[in-house]
Amino acid sequence: MDKKTVLIIDDSNTSLILLEWALKEEGFNTLIAPSVGEARKIIASRKPDLILLDLFMPEVSGYDFLKMKNELNITNVPVIVVSAYDNADSVKHTQELGASEFIPKPFTIQQIIKAVRKFLN
Repeated sequence: MDKKTVLIIDDSNTSLILLEWALKEEGFNTLIAPSVGEARKIIASRKPDLILLDLFMPEVSGYDFLKMKNELNITNVPVIVVSAYDNADSVKHTQELGASEFIPKPFTIQQIIKAVRKFLN
């Protein structure tokens, strides 16, 4: 069985390191992008099986990334938003833009792994 690949898009180095470590421990391949610009380059060469996405990043936000799903040809790739900005409007807006799930920060590793497994198993 091929290992599934998860792309983590977050401008927080701490989140990137933590999420990458946790997913690798669970047997997933990981790709990391500290910005949407970097994520676009990665997606152009390698389509992930799932994306973990932060909302508030410099230059291009997670909302803007969700709006690019068609253009990036990743409409069928589940996107789990991981954000501290978890008010009802924000959650609803990400769902309208095609996010599969919303996990508020601070999160537990178990929450992340459970959500990733839900979409990749």
